[in-house]
Amino acid sequence: MTEYDRVPYPTAPHQQTHPGRMAAVGKLFGMNPAPAGRRRVLEIGCGNGGNLIPMAYALAESRFVGVDLAAGAVAEAQRRVDDLELPNVELHAGDLREIDSGWGEFDYIVAHGLYSWVPADVRECLLAVCRERLADEGIAFVSYNAYPGGYARQMLRDMMPYRTRDVPDAREKIARARELLQALQRSSVNALSEEATLLLDREDGTLYHDELAPCNERFYFHDFAAAARRHGLQYLGEAEPHQMFDATGHLPGDIIEREQYMDFLKGRRFRQTLLCHAERPLRRETSAEQMADFLFSASSRGVRMRTANTAAVAVAAALDEVYPLPLPFDDLAPYAGGAESLAPLLYGMMVTGFLDLHVYDFPCQETVTARPRASRLARYQVARSSQVTSACHIDVELDDIGRKLLPLLDGTRAHDEIAAVLGLDRESTASRLEWLASRGLLEA
Repeated sequence: MTEYDRVPYPTAPHQQTHPGRMAAVGKLFGMNPAPAGRRRVLEIGCGNGGNLIPMAYALAESRFVGVDLAAGAVAEAQRRVDDLELPNVELHAGDLREIDSGWGEFDYIVAHGLYSWVPADVRECLLAVCRERLADEGIAFVSYNAYPGGYARQMLRDMMPYRTRDVPDAREKIARARELLQALQRSSVNALSEEATLLLDREDGTLYHDELAPCNERFYFHDFAAAARRHGLQYLGEAEPHQMFDATGHLPGDIIEREQYMDFLKGRRFRQTLLCHAERPLRRETSAEQMADFLFSASSRGVRMRTANTAAVAVAAALDEVYPLPLPFDDLAPYAGGAESLAPLLYGMMVTGFLDLHVYDFPCQETVTARPRASRLARYQVARSSQVTSACHIDVELDDIGRKLLPLLDGTRAHDEIAAVLGLDRESTASRLEWLASRGLLEA
């Protein structure tokens, strides 16, 4: 039994790990990634399938393989796969060092929350697997803790194991660590207080495995890039590509040096890095002209548009209206007065992080039908949690009425029947159904 069996690690959808996101970044920098809907995806450290299973459900024509050292978590993932009758998922309880040529090639490999938390030999093996098992146009996602932003977190990392050094029980360790964080939260040391506040918001399983684990390393980006090069891999980009653009315009050196300098300037503490084969030519120069090849999503909720550009405001409003679903370039062109005006506008929005790029139009029912049907995945999830996963690979929080409404949407009930069961009027029911559709939770 592993520590992950004793204290389960919570898993959830991470949009940055979605093949569509990785494909968009690859395309931005000159790759020709595997087409939407026909991929082979490997997730190393899949846990109980919280990230892998929603992707497999939405991308039914793709094949997904998950592996994790925690047998209990894999068994739970297998139960979910069986319940949902997903034929495109294969799960393994085992060590990533057992991955060999018999596993075949993959278009995308995901290793989220793993690299910093395993010994050096396992880290090397992970990069070797990425090199050996990636297809020619394949992309690997590897996340890890980074310096220099990780220095403040490292101080807490040193304090918490010291505070819990004589405590054998995992739950007691977590309680003692929280006591320490609460004390530090009230301290006058701003950096430690801010970090303590962030850690106190974490679930017990995340706190235990991320911060109290025997292994938790941080890396300078240039050291990580060098390790990747030793294994025949190169830096493609970040899963959030806006993080790569130099706001100063004056940072020196090649892509690796500039990225390292940006980490210094931003105090970056965590990276979500994409890798590809070292011999794959990349196009580092990006331009507004490329925008016509993408779809776009953005939400302006909580974001103040600091611009007098009426076209920018109109485009932002159009994206917000359908968020989290993406819109193609041609649909946005009228809001900017034409394609020539739209391209630089979208490029600027992308560089500043206002919008996300897509190459994949998430499949869902965008309008409410006479007998609406929620996704089978969401109806399965809502019986266990108030959070369900949309077609866009984003968790959606439901209120009490939403939790009662969703299971009713199996495609057999008309609006009046749904309203009667819930005790709502027709107008309120219609409004709630439209909200579910707008969040990508209904299917045809």
